Amino acid sequence: MDSLTQAVLGASICGSLIGRYHGRKAAVVGAVLATLPDLDVVMRYQDPILAMTSHRGFSHSLFVLTGLSLLLTYLWRLWRPDPRYGASRLFLAVWLTLITHPLLDAFTSYGTQLMWPLEPIPQAWASIFIIDPIYTLPLLIATILLLCWGGRNGVIKTCHWALGLSTAYLALTVGIQQYVDTQARTQVQKLGLTPTASFTTPELFSTLLWRSIVRTDSGQDCEFIIGVLDTSDPE
Repeated sequence: MDSLTQAVLGASICGSLIGRYHGRKAAVVGAVLATLPDLDVVMRYQDPILAMTSHRGFSHSLFVLTGLSLLLTYLWRLWRPDPRYGASRLFLAVWLTLITHPLLDAFTSYGTQLMWPLEPIPQAWASIFIIDPIYTLPLLIATILLLCWGGRNGVIKTCHWALGLSTAYLALTVGIQQYVDTQARTQVQKLGLTPTASFTTPELFSTLLWRSIVRTDSGQDCEFIIGVLDTSDPE
């Protein structure tokens, strides 16, 4: 997912959990933490193919990020303890900010190694494009309010609502994807072929237009462009 979306997601999470204690600082810390997993882009690889397949690897592992969350929580409490809330709340804020980065990446089609090193095969659920303004906008609004007005009750509630709306939209994209995937498989069956596997992903900046590739038992690949609002058979 694009860096702006990751940053405002992290800012909204930290704002929701520790914003009432740290105000604007919570947004800044959340935005910085949320972009940490993408620092693997500075690593040098032998060729562009290896660089592409290695990105979203170890730095996006849920195991690695959970360990990092524990370490950061310990260091934070050691350096600047805050009696207003416990270590569990701080850990939850750091942990959710970090692990939602790879989880959101996994909803795109590029592949994320969530289970590294146990399972090197990337996860690519492909229900959302890498830039989706509808998902980003509520989080962006919440982040701007948090930066402008700090940890007021109304701002914290806005963070809650932003996270709820963006998560509901993400769930909606999964439902739409399943609908489109079924449409593509049905179309293959109308052609007298038997579908064995399929991959369905949204087109640029939208969840209204999708591309679906369906493999048949004869080894053919059938590609469809399907609009959610279409009233005729897909192309």
